[in-house]
Amino acid sequence: MLLNLIPSILATTSAMRTASLRGQAIAAAGYYFGYWFSHRRA
Repeated sequence: MLLNLIPSILATTSAMRTASLRGQAIAAAGYYFGYWFSHRRA
């Protein structure tokens, strides 16, 4: 039973890590674009 749980736990943690990395990348891109856009207009 424990051997059945391990792959699902690993899949869940890897999915959460991927989602958090994607969220950080999107946030960084949005911040950079906002910074560039505000300075380009000035």
